Amino acid sequence: MYIQQIVEIFYMGLVVTYIIFIISFMYITSRRSSGRIVADGGEVHKGMDKAEKTWLLVLITIAIIGNTVLLSPLVPSANMAIWSGSKPVKSVVITIEDYEFKLPEKPIRLQAGVPVEFIVYSNDVTYGFGVFREDGTLVFQMQVVPGYENKIVWVFDEPGVYTIRSTEYSGPEHPMMVVYNAIVVEGGE
Repeated sequence: MYIQQIVEIFYMGLVVTYIIFIISFMYITSRRSSGRIVADGGEVHKGMDKAEKTWLLVLITIAIIGNTVLLSPLVPSANMAIWSGSKPVKSVVITIEDYEFKLPEKPIRLQAGVPVEFIVYSNDVTYGFGVFREDGTLVFQMQVVPGYENKIVWVFDEPGVYTIRSTEYSGPEHPMMVVYNAIVVEGGE
């Protein structure tokens, strides 16, 4: 079974559980008791009045629509291979040690529109691995924890030259952890 199918099944299970919870909550909070409470000479009913029920329904609708859109593969920002179901075409293994990125080649040459798996190892402390465009804006980043295989799959959507820098403070030499022109992404397939 593909990871994408597992994620989709888990997501749908969460949505169904969420809807059942909300319907149960609405039923329990909105039903009126047959008994009436008398306070200060006036009658007070148990349960919610019509305006409260309306607002609760509006909030629940917003929550369901928001969760459905933001947690699903419908979001266009998900340039992630997990939703597309495609396997990485290339793997790039990078090791970080003693405040230095050790790249397999410089520059790393990639194709736009192709899923690439970055596997990053730390041999001493926790670092950050961030890829930045030429104008300094962040493309993606991940935390690199020592003793683990830290992975991310990314699809570069446009050609260009990218810089790698540490995005996690790791000590006094952290500001020097920059590799300019580390990745060159060439035109599509």
